[in-house]
Amino acid sequence: MPLTRRTLLAASAPLALAAAGCFADDGSGPARLVLANALTPAAGLSPHSEDAFLLARWSVAETLLALGDDGLPVAFLATAWAQHPDGAWDLTLREGVRFHDGTALDAAAAAAALNAAATAPAPPRVVDGLGLTAEPTGDLTLRVATAAPDPVLPQRLSSPQLAILAPAAYTGGAVDPAGFATGPYAITESTATGVELARHDDYWGEPAAMDGYRADYVPDAATRVAALRSGEAHVIEAVPYAQIATLDDTRLQDAPTGRTVSLYLNTAAGPLADPALRAAVAAAVDPAPITDDIYEGRADAPEGLFGPALAWAADHRPHTLPEPAAPGGQALALATYSNRAELPEALTVIAAQLEAAGFTVTTEVREYNDIEPDMLAGAYDAFLMSRSVVQDSGDAYTYLASDFASTGGFNVSQLTDPDVDAAVAAVATAADGTTDPAEAAALRQSAVLDAEAAVLATVAVVPVAHERLVTGVAQGVTDVAADPRERRIITAATAIDQDGHR
Repeated sequence: MPLTRRTLLAASAPLALAAAGCFADDGSGPARLVLANALTPAAGLSPHSEDAFLLARWSVAETLLALGDDGLPVAFLATAWAQHPDGAWDLTLREGVRFHDGTALDAAAAAAALNAAATAPAPPRVVDGLGLTAEPTGDLTLRVATAAPDPVLPQRLSSPQLAILAPAAYTGGAVDPAGFATGPYAITESTATGVELARHDDYWGEPAAMDGYRADYVPDAATRVAALRSGEAHVIEAVPYAQIATLDDTRLQDAPTGRTVSLYLNTAAGPLADPALRAAVAAAVDPAPITDDIYEGRADAPEGLFGPALAWAADHRPHTLPEPAAPGGQALALATYSNRAELPEALTVIAAQLEAAGFTVTTEVREYNDIEPDMLAGAYDAFLMSRSVVQDSGDAYTYLASDFASTGGFNVSQLTDPDVDAAVAAVATAADGTTDPAEAAALRQSAVLDAEAAVLATVAVVPVAHERLVTGVAQGVTDVAADPRERRIITAATAIDQDGHR
């Protein structure tokens, strides 16, 4: 039965006060599965923001294409795609898809959703600067073009930030996914503390195993773990490594991930505008105490920007760092965010190492949504961040272009380097003229490793650890996704034993 705006607001019970670490408890525990998310929305759940990954992890919003294990595009809301001779891409939509409000997915709706993302005041970084436009060419066919031919546009279209919502989601300059997406679950109520979700009974694929569940925002890691142990939550994101020993191994789901913890150095202003001082920082940072102690051995020593979860990245290219300069007591302002419990601890270790090397260090820790504007504005000399290197599109090019190219929209290091720009641009054209997808992927991956070496040679970033994904899952909960790209957690197949195993 289609959900209306009136029923969306009336359908669900009040949410728990999870943002403060307080879950609802009537004495018998929650009646439905409860997911505790590590991050809170930054933009009202707009898919054009980082909130898109919440929508994907909840199985609410879907994209035209998805990614296979090999990183190549696979069918999702679109079933066929091919590049036009002029460089644009033609896509054919799946028949019989209905949005949560009951309207049918067609090419006009899909094109409008993509155009809304491309023209947003802050466009998603996966398409920022591409000049993306989309237009319907039939009821279920559309053409997506970019200013210059883009061989990885299908991979970009898998980004949760390009989720397809119903036309009614876009009103008054805002984007509201509640009741307007296509996934197996629909948001029925959204407040500052979390969301209630109900099964979308007109879903095009396999129906959801549960009639609904709740997702709470619980940025405090200790509160998430306590909720899992008490039975107040059944699935928790980002189990803090320091508390792994307090949980039974049967409650832990551990998987490799494409996430790297790195210290991003400000190359544009302050003392670290000097490459020799950046080299001194790199020389002073010893990752071993971080990977071995803080991450309890559940993180890998840094191999570069790309870690062991990406098998193709093992052939790292050599690079040469500048000769380090003497720190001479230079003052450095370091910062990180509190949403990942390990980062403040790691920052403390790094600060001590830099002070031992001769720097004077101050540190700052704030919640991610609060600190992100200052981070992107270059307010710090060094910023410690956990970054998924294949999250945006599954293709490392988009990460390199957004984080290290001069025009990148997520250039925390404020890097402007012609050699890096050239190396990143070379990735985009590495497979030109190649029609075999596997061969094209190999050519692009080789170019990515060349670009990695160019980036590391600038010392704009110092890799510290390659994280593993540790999710807490209660007894009786099955089919929770362990996704290296961190796009999925609750899926249509996820289920909870209704006999009370919590």
